[in-house]
Amino acid sequence: MPARTAVVTKKLSEIYELLKDQAAHDAKAAEVGNLLIRLAQTSLDFLSRCTQDSLISRVPGKAYFSFVTHGRGGKMSRAVNRELFDHNCLNKLRHVADGTLARMPPVERGRLLYTVAMSYCCAADLLKTRDQKTPATFFECMIGHLIARAFGVNPRTQVEVLRLEEESSTLPTDFIFDLGSAKPKFHVPVKTSTRERVIQVFAHQRVLDGVHGFGKFKGILVCLAETKLDHKSREVIEICVPKQWNLYQRFIAPMRRFYYFDIPKKYGELVEGEPPMSVVNFSKFFDEAADLAVGR
Repeated sequence: MPARTAVVTKKLSEIYELLKDQAAHDAKAAEVGNLLIRLAQTSLDFLSRCTQDSLISRVPGKAYFSFVTHGRGGKMSRAVNRELFDHNCLNKLRHVADGTLARMPPVERGRLLYTVAMSYCCAADLLKTRDQKTPATFFECMIGHLIARAFGVNPRTQVEVLRLEEESSTLPTDFIFDLGSAKPKFHVPVKTSTRERVIQVFAHQRVLDGVHGFGKFKGILVCLAETKLDHKSREVIEICVPKQWNLYQRFIAPMRRFYYFDIPKKYGELVEGEPPMSVVNFSKFFDEAADLAVGR
């Protein structure tokens, strides 16, 4: 590993570990936002020295590229939506740390959030080998902070689902946001992509509905994208199972929102389905957080 690359890898690792620790201690703290900015800045600086190679998009209306490292043994990052990635976002990163994302125009806000998320994920793709856990954990920390700050409450990562005499059980999940007595409670699974695992999201919601009563916990899925890159053919596709989603929503348990950073075309169309499913850009969360917090 070249000396400069080793320095970047070490710096990103140090910030990442601080982010994990701080997010676990107090997800809504401003310091978590500051660490997200530091990760984005360091990642973007590294990516600015990489090549951007266009990919063959099999997704109608979307263009994608990959960051590619130079020299022998060069690596290729995951697919990046060209329209959503903002290379000139450094002067906008402050909105992440100072809690003013809601003041940004929705489209600009969406591009900023996508760039923050993808910059670290792409840097990890290039600097590490077969590492899916680190980007996923980073994305969880990012979403946990943004939602915790908007709701003003830290999440839990498990909830009690059974208590019979001496027997008790808890359900592990990404986040549970409990806004207090007589206020909404949210079940928030967070995924960089769902693939075949999405049934777990609906199954967990069904358990919560069965134990605590229908509608007591409102389900909100937050997902980065559903793209898949074939590194040999350089083709990008979106892996979607809309018919399965419809069945899960109808017969397992209904989710309240599906937030994406890069909305898959087929899932976006579910808003017109039966039943209609609210699949929207994550940037919209900041416009409707106040309504969600009071149960609307």
